[in-house]
Amino acid sequence: MAFLYQGTESQGSIDGKQKEYAVDAAHAGVLGPGDLVVITGDGSATGVSEVDVGVVGTANTGVISAVLPNISGEALSITHLPATTAGNVLVNVDDQAYYKVPVSNGPLVVANVGLNCPAIVTAGTVTGSMFTSNMGANATGVATTSTLPLRIVALLEDEDGVLGNVALVRMNETTSKLGATGIA
Repeated sequence: MAFLYQGTESQGSIDGKQKEYAVDAAHAGVLGPGDLVVITGDGSATGVSEVDVGVVGTANTGVISAVLPNISGEALSITHLPATTAGNVLVNVDDQAYYKVPVSNGPLVVANVGLNCPAIVTAGTVTGSMFTSNMGANATGVATTSTLPLRIVALLEDEDGVLGNVALVRMNETTSKLGATGIA
């Protein structure tokens, strides 16, 4: 599972909230849709800001919506950016967007709704040309701390009917917005 976009509180659409970022060839892990990324402070040769794999306990920039294809010599069925490969990605930078995410080290409990939590930042799985993001929320470290990257909005049931193994989250602290203290 991954950060699966579920909607937004800001005008109901992601129009205008997708930003193109470059990814340097020096990045160590595979990147694809549903992955958290953080701006690196570097720029590409074309002048576009660069992003890399997101961080666990502090601000991220957003969630990858798409990997832009590099037409020269690339199979168009590939939906990810392999490690050590330069490319460009579209990132949803809407801090009011909701995402359905898997919960690791959980389940979360009802008392966690309104609190903040760390992210799970794990490299995705590639099978052939298909990519599966393995990022999500971490039930360990749930707190009111304003610098944690995710806000727990609601608990959802997983495919086995267990409440709290899946959550609805939004970005709490981003590289363009300070986080809010969780509501205990």
